[in-house]
Amino acid sequence: LLIESCSNIVALMGFTSMVSLIMYYIGQFMSICLGADSEEDKMIGTVSAILFFVLALQTGLTGLNPEERLIRLYRNFCLLSTSVLHFVHGMVNTQLLALSASSSSVTSKHLRALGMCVYLVSFPVCLLIYLWSYHTLNTWLLAVTAFCIEVILKVIFSLLVYALFMIDSYRQVFWEKLDDYVYYVQSTGNTMEFFFGIFLFCNGAWIMLFESGGAIRAIMMTIHAYFNIWLQAKEGWKVFLRRRTAVNKINLLPTATKEQLEQHNDVCSICYQDLQSASITRCKHFFHSVCLRKWLYVQDTCPLCHKNIYPTDDTTKENGQPEQPPQPNHQ
Repeated sequence: LLIESCSNIVALMGFTSMVSLIMYYIGQFMSICLGADSEEDKMIGTVSAILFFVLALQTGLTGLNPEERLIRLYRNFCLLSTSVLHFVHGMVNTQLLALSASSSSVTSKHLRALGMCVYLVSFPVCLLIYLWSYHTLNTWLLAVTAFCIEVILKVIFSLLVYALFMIDSYRQVFWEKLDDYVYYVQSTGNTMEFFFGIFLFCNGAWIMLFESGGAIRAIMMTIHAYFNIWLQAKEGWKVFLRRRTAVNKINLLPTATKEQLEQHNDVCSICYQDLQSASITRCKHFFHSVCLRKWLYVQDTCPLCHKNIYPTDDTTKENGQPEQPPQPNHQ
């Protein structure tokens, strides 16, 4: 039945609709297990159908003889299942961030999300053990292996970010280094995804050049190169430059002394947490350095009075020199 359902393009479209329906119910089941209600679980059927249909066209499924078609179907379903794992990870990652940010005390919600993480790690591991036990090394096996390892690493990085936010929720004082740690974890994860994207592109290029080419494969590789390599690299570089610029700007501001903090005796106006340390703007306002750094990602004005935090050319010419930070009053 499986072989005949892919014998021509019309039958393939009908089989694709069945795949879509099955994956939709799988997505609903995953959503129930996760305890979340998002739009992503409703899209999993459509996304799976598109992936299956493209894989079928890319591998020339309808033009194969029955025995080869069954083998190709098996391989395509392995690729589809690993791709869907990445989709499910997106659902889990969103839930983990929501739970850690809200500091939810409902233990069952945390256990559901963590249990799904266990599944997202254990299933790829079991799949890899099975595939490497019964198959020889080839480009298809390398692609499945890359997808599996990538989703495992993505889960690990998601859990690290979740753990950092949960630790912060139980701290009594402001954790100024939290933003740096989260950035380091997320940037490492994004870099890992970028290199996996390059590896999959090279693997696809080898298939197209030496195994089975075709216009559809070339189009899919172009799409992959643009969205998963070029745009990801471009966005990552923009984030890095924006963060580096903000850090450099913060370093130009004076740091409040202990006497100044005691005299100020107030909270950070951005996060409303106590000020154990602070940066002082030209307009004499005190902020946590990390809070002000996030603000400087988007604009260079003070969050309170909206004056320029850094001296302009006109201000410098008029005053002869930039304003100095306020000095503590000695009684």
